[in-house]
Amino acid sequence: MNKEVISSRQNPLVKFVCGLAEKKNRRESGLFRFDGIKLLGEAISSDVKIKYVVCQSPMNDTLRRMLDKAVSEGRISHDAVVEVSNSVFEKISEERAPEGVITVAHALDLLHESGENTPSKVEKILIAESLRDPGNLGTVIRSCYALGIDRLIITDDCADIYNPKTIRAAMGAVFKMHTQSVAFKMLPRFISELVGDGRRVYATTLGEGSQNIGEIRLAAGDCFVIGNEGHGLTDSVIRACSGSVIIPMREDAESLNAAAAASICIWETVRGNV
Repeated sequence: MNKEVISSRQNPLVKFVCGLAEKKNRRESGLFRFDGIKLLGEAISSDVKIKYVVCQSPMNDTLRRMLDKAVSEGRISHDAVVEVSNSVFEKISEERAPEGVITVAHALDLLHESGENTPSKVEKILIAESLRDPGNLGTVIRSCYALGIDRLIITDDCADIYNPKTIRAAMGAVFKMHTQSVAFKMLPRFISELVGDGRRVYATTLGEGSQNIGEIRLAAGDCFVIGNEGHGLTDSVIRACSGSVIIPMREDAESLNAAAAASICIWETVRGNV
């Protein structure tokens, strides 16, 4: 796999890969990027369509073996593998401790869909409103996939699924977890339709009549809605829900991180839907 090493920071491909750090460029190109050998391996095993693999020269043996195998199996084209100098790689990489490889892949449109289509009643779901931190969103995606949620529903003002920080926090689950983006203003109606379809949808918020999450006997189809890191859930979403729940905590404790609260809701969902 010996090729000419790109040494100019002004190279068009180098500029293009750097530009994928911006959401606008990801949307326009239909491509996204991520760093690291482990995520590359996850993408290959998940049959993600890979456009480029940008490698720091000289390539380390582990990466070379992985790429040789992927090319021989037809998972990555030989022309997709590009080697760059140390200074060029430093310009492209967003990692503090880069592993010498950045992958550019096609967006997973069939896995990450948009629209208000109501999920089937047999699907285990979690809903997130305005989750803005990409690290939190990535962690939620990772927990959803690991614990058995079938579909994560997010509002369109949540962090970008293809943000490199989201992908890093999800640790490969972005390549496998089914997500659905719903317009922010449409979420109350979407929840009302779920309730009308026979689901109980619980807002995770402290309010009049809020129940302890561990004391609810969940049925198949019941689900939770988690809110924004700083402001929680909007009033219109809370009104659309069947009820509300709280996670019991010590009185002097700070509220849980949104991703931590989501993991508890996910566990209750899959534990109750058996």
